Amino acid sequence: MVKTGPLWLSGPMVCTMMRKHKVTIAALAAKFNLTLKRVREVRAQGVTGFLAQEWTFMITGQWPA
Repeated sequence: MVKTGPLWLSGPMVCTMMRKHKVTIAALAAKFNLTLKRVREVRAQGVTGFLAQEWTFMITGQWPA
């Protein structure tokens, strides 16, 4: 199980998670039909709420606990 904390992911947390799971910006964008700009935006600013759970799933392949 992957734990994200209180429904938020900071930009550096997203970057670290992507590195750990060997997911590139281009691969994430292509797999989930996102723009490269949106992936870079989330890596810079982070996300909160349900989006944090979705991004955790998109990067790790597992829904957070």
